[in-house]
Amino acid sequence: MPTKTQDPRDILANALARYRDGFDPALIELPEQAVFPGLIPAQPTTARKARCTGNLLGRPGPRFVRRGRSIRYRLKDVLDWLADGSSVSVRQTPLVSDQTLCCQ
Repeated sequence: MPTKTQDPRDILANALARYRDGFDPALIELPEQAVFPGLIPAQPTTARKARCTGNLLGRPGPRFVRRGRSIRYRLKDVLDWLADGSSVSVRQTPLVSDQTLCCQ
């Protein structure tokens, strides 16, 4: 029997409504699909890489919680991460040149 999944935009809208109603943002957990690119302007694949490297968009990424196989982000951590960065900086030059990637 297929399970009913909720649209990530609806999840985000419900979470932000709870936050505006005074619910503690540390208790609101969002799935990865609702955070990326809903709140943080990056793709989910970039978020997955950032969890391994620790950096997202040129700075330390937001904290996350692993619940079994799913990744969740607390609204407070995402809002704090967004507030700490005055602007999103994206590196224009590659970190590794193409010549170093080739086998010799």
